[in-house]
Amino acid sequence: MFAWRLAIIVCTFFVFIYLFFNYKSIQLTFHPDRYHGHHIRNGIFFEGWYYKIVSNEYNNTFVIIPGVHMNDSKRHSFIMIAYDNISHYFHFPYETLSSSFDEFQLTIDNKKNIFSYDKIIIDVQPKTNNDDATESFQMNLTLSSHIFIPDLLWIIPGTMGPYSWIPTMQCYHHVLSIGYIEKDWGHSFPSIWIWGQANQWENLSSTSSSASLFFSLALIPWYFNIEFAGFLIVFEYNNEFYRFNTYLQSIIHDLSINIHTNQISFNVYDVLFQYKLHISTYYNELENIYSAILYGPRYDRMEKYVKEFLTKNIHFNVQLSKLIYNMTLNKDNNDIFIQHGYYEEIIFQGQAQNIALEITGDVNKLSEKFHQTYENIYPWNFSLIRYLILYYKLVLTTIISLMIIWLIFVKCQ
Repeated sequence: MFAWRLAIIVCTFFVFIYLFFNYKSIQLTFHPDRYHGHHIRNGIFFEGWYYKIVSNEYNNTFVIIPGVHMNDSKRHSFIMIAYDNISHYFHFPYETLSSSFDEFQLTIDNKKNIFSYDKIIIDVQPKTNNDDATESFQMNLTLSSHIFIPDLLWIIPGTMGPYSWIPTMQCYHHVLSIGYIEKDWGHSFPSIWIWGQANQWENLSSTSSSASLFFSLALIPWYFNIEFAGFLIVFEYNNEFYRFNTYLQSIIHDLSINIHTNQISFNVYDVLFQYKLHISTYYNELENIYSAILYGPRYDRMEKYVKEFLTKNIHFNVQLSKLIYNMTLNKDNNDIFIQHGYYEEIIFQGQAQNIALEITGDVNKLSEKFHQTYENIYPWNFSLIRYLILYYKLVLTTIISLMIIWLIFVKCQ
C-alpha cells in the first residue's frame, strides 16, 4: 500500500512540474487562435492567419494573410494579399509586430495594420528593395456574422482535436470562423496537400440560413519516417456541424485528382457510415482558369510556390446525405452501397461559387496513400474497433453492470 501511495505522489509531483514549466503552451492549446511565437527565441517557426473576403457583388475574392516567419539567422513579419491570379507580399521588421496574450489581435508595422475577429485595417505600400508587391492597398473592413466551430470536448480543443496536444507536428491548423478565418503554424507546410473552402452558394434555398465547407487532405510526416494520410473536413449547414476527420476515424473513398485540369472528387464517411459527404470540382472547360502563386513556409524560409485558385470559374459540387440501411439487396446496381442494401437520403445539395482551392505537391502519391488506407473499409466489413464504437453503449452498460455485481459479491463475502 505504501508503494502505491509513493508512486501516486511521485507521479503527481512530475505532472505538477510539467504543468508549471509548460503553462503557456498548454494555455495556447486551449486558445489556438492566439499568437504562438511570443516565447520562441531560435529555430524555424511560422504562423499565419488567413482571411477570405468576397465582395458583395461576388465579383472578386480577396485573400489576406498576416503572419510571421523566423529561422536562426533572421525573422520578419509580413502581409500577403492575393486576388485573381495576382499576389503581393509585403515585408516588415519582426519588431513592428505585436499581439495580445489574452485574445486574437495582431498588429503589424507599428499598429498601422490591425487584424482581429472584428476588423481588418490595412495600409501598405511596396518597398522597392524588399517586397514582392506592385500595388498599394488601403482597407478598413468590419467583420461580423462569425460562426465558430465548437470544440468536441474541452480536453480536445480546436479543429485538430487530440492532435493539438502532440508537440512535434510539422504544421498545426485551426479554423477560427466559418466566416472565413483560419490559421496555420509550425515549422513547415506539408509536402503534399489539397485544401478548399466555400461560403457562397448558387441558388441556395431561402429556407437555408447558412452553409459552409472546409476541407484539407495532406500527407502527414510521423515518427520513424512514417507518413500517413490525414484530413480535416467540416461542413456546416444551418448551424449543424458535420465533421469528417482522421482523429474521428472517418473514411475517404473514391479520391480522384487530375493535376492537369485541377479537378478533384471524393466521398467521405463518418466512422459508422451514417453520413456521406460528396465533394467535386466543376468548371467550364471553355473558360480560362488562373491561379495566384502565394508564399508558403518551406525548409527554413518563405518561398513562392503555393498555387491558389480564386477564380469565379471553378465551383464545388457538394452533397450531404444520410445513409439508411433497408436490408434490400440489389446486386444488379452499379453502386456498391445499393448492392448491399443502403440508400441515400439527401440533406443538402448545392454548387459553391467564389471558392478557394489549393493543390500542391505530388498529389498522385497522396491519392495512392488514401486508397491504400481506406479502399477496403466498408460497413459490411467492419473492424472490431468500429463494432465497439457502434455498440459502445451496450459495452459500457455491460462493464458497469459487471462491476456492480462484483462489488455486491465482494461486500457479501
